[in-house]
Amino acid sequence: MSRTLAALALCLTAAATLPASTAQAHGPGGGAHRRPVAAVAAPTVRVMIEAPEGGAFASVEHRGAMFVAGELGERYAVRLVNDSADRLEVVVSVDGRDVLSGKVGDFKRQRGYVIDPFGEVVIDGFRRSLDHVAAFRFSSVRDSYSARRGTPQHVGVIGVAVFREKAASGWAATRPRAAADARDESSAAPRSKSPRMNKDVGGARGEKLGTEFGESLVSEVIEVPFVRRNQTRPDELHRVVYDSAERLRARGVPIDPVFVHEPWDRGDPSPWPGAVEERQFAPPPPPRRTWR
Repeated sequence: MSRTLAALALCLTAAATLPASTAQAHGPGGGAHRRPVAAVAAPTVRVMIEAPEGGAFASVEHRGAMFVAGELGERYAVRLVNDSADRLEVVVSVDGRDVLSGKVGDFKRQRGYVIDPFGEVVIDGFRRSLDHVAAFRFSSVRDSYSARRGTPQHVGVIGVAVFREKAASGWAATRPRAAADARDESSAAPRSKSPRMNKDVGGARGEKLGTEFGESLVSEVIEVPFVRRNQTRPDELHRVVYDSAERLRARGVPIDPVFVHEPWDRGDPSPWPGAVEERQFAPPPPPRRTWR
């Protein structure tokens, strides 16, 4: 039985087969087999990138990924909502670095957060202990945690791997503190830039964004047991790409909302066209026309 962190799972897994998404079948001639297109099920976990006070950053679904417009120096959190009746484990990486261990992301071996049925968890930063995290803040690439650990090529992406739980094994799980209670109490304060980031704002505007290993925040978790249904193959994979709005626009990402300015009385259809009439029942249709 693996150990997990409540609101944090500790599922250490052994190396095995690659996830299904990495495999590709080929026929005798080297071409890929054509398979029937299966219906796409709704995801069980919703991923949101938000400011500490709960406001969301501008985001858009585009080309199979979620794109988020960040701002240099802004603090952010990753909110994960479980829309299923199952307890789930979610392994999260930021800039290619696991948010619990700080090592290069590998969902096959690394642990994650445990989310109760129809519950949620908010991840405020890279975990430093069972009681504290280092805040997520948008930074320049050179100041990012990943670059400072030697992997700048992975900066700008957040990954979430979702694992379902194996059939109940008879033990009683220790319940974590509610996600909202486990967050830093100061998180409701207005957004502010860290002093070190303020001096970089002018020169880095247009540079690619990363995530720094920010100030220490209180974020308490406990360990609970969790056994994955499949140790190495996630049931869902989510990918979030973030950068400045300017750079996302340059990449052709439609990050800006589209507003249609048309007056209401300009030929718009009425939802209640018969409201002025006092019919009690539906009348018969007009007589059928005879065509010659």
